[in-house]
Amino acid sequence: MRYVEVKPCAALAPYVQCYWALELSGAVPVGVHRVLPDGCLDILVDLTDGVGVRVVGAMRAAEVVPLSERAVFVAVRFRPGGAQPFLRLPLLELTDATVALEDLWPREAREWRERLGEVAGTAARFALLERLLLDRLPGREGDAGVRHAVDLILGARGQVPVRSLEEVMGVGARQVERRFHAAVGLSPKVLCRIARLQHAVELSRGLQGAEWALAAGYYDQAHQVREFRALTGLTPGAYVREQAEVGFVQSLEGAGA
Repeated sequence: MRYVEVKPCAALAPYVQCYWALELSGAVPVGVHRVLPDGCLDILVDLTDGVGVRVVGAMRAAEVVPLSERAVFVAVRFRPGGAQPFLRLPLLELTDATVALEDLWPREAREWRERLGEVAGTAARFALLERLLLDRLPGREGDAGVRHAVDLILGARGQVPVRSLEEVMGVGARQVERRFHAAVGLSPKVLCRIARLQHAVELSRGLQGAEWALAAGYYDQAHQVREFRALTGLTPGAYVREQAEVGFVQSLEGAGA
């Protein structure tokens, strides 16, 4: 099992969080593989048998995915809000959904399949994905107000009063939510909850109990338990035990290459 991430070039950094690749051969770890919500949208290229390209929208809760004994994937992971200038549709339409790229980009999807089928090796595939995205580089970066609000949310690990975003964006609560739904596919409140969960997971190896809950920004341990159940399907303790027993490919040592 091999998982790797690389950063995009400077021109795509406002939109793309990373490119990632996963290769599986032989037996995979037994058990479930739980993908947590991260606020991102991915374009996923499945190279296991031929070339299939699909768009995986932002998730509002964890998804348990099967892993076969042989699989080859490369993908683009967009920053929250980063995909909208490329896809040019309200991203709420893709939330909690997976659709074929052909449904959104009929001509480009054929090109992606053909060209990705001609290259071998992770580095070459990443380079090609980057060129394909640069060919579609939008003339503007999308909703600047939402982008600024997203940066505040992620920078504060979700500890941002949603009402304060009205002042940041200079519009009322209804407009804030509408623009987030269009640009990110999630409400600002949900993105805050996801950012806080991601921070809690980062802290899970060194802390536990009430100390862990407070350090991650929850009101108390009961609040953390409710949020973990809602977003991961598990209690905090059960999630930690599952990761110790099974883990997930994105947690592998060296993933952030």
